[in-house]
Amino acid sequence: MQNGIEPINVAYVYSGEAELFQATKLATNTLQNWGVLLEQNQAHTLHKFLKDTRCARKRLKIPIARCLNIMNIAKQAQRKSAKIQKASKKHKAS
Repeated sequence: MQNGIEPINVAYVYSGEAELFQATKLATNTLQNWGVLLEQNQAHTLHKFLKDTRCARKRLKIPIARCLNIMNIAKQAQRKSAKIQKASKKHKAS
């Protein structure tokens, strides 16, 4: 505690509407477009997140750290996709 303010544990700061909407959109698009590139635990995490967002009681208690985790998984899938596309273009040019 410094200056009379206690540090905030980010794991328990609940997400706002913007973060939740963005993470939900990314999870849906990632599963639809790049689901085959995901590892089993990543796909399970995205499915569980989407399932929790459909339940109002659980949706209100989703921490911002979980939304950030979903966004990171989506970004990893996009990078894998870009890497594969780049390799296939390079292979076709040869």
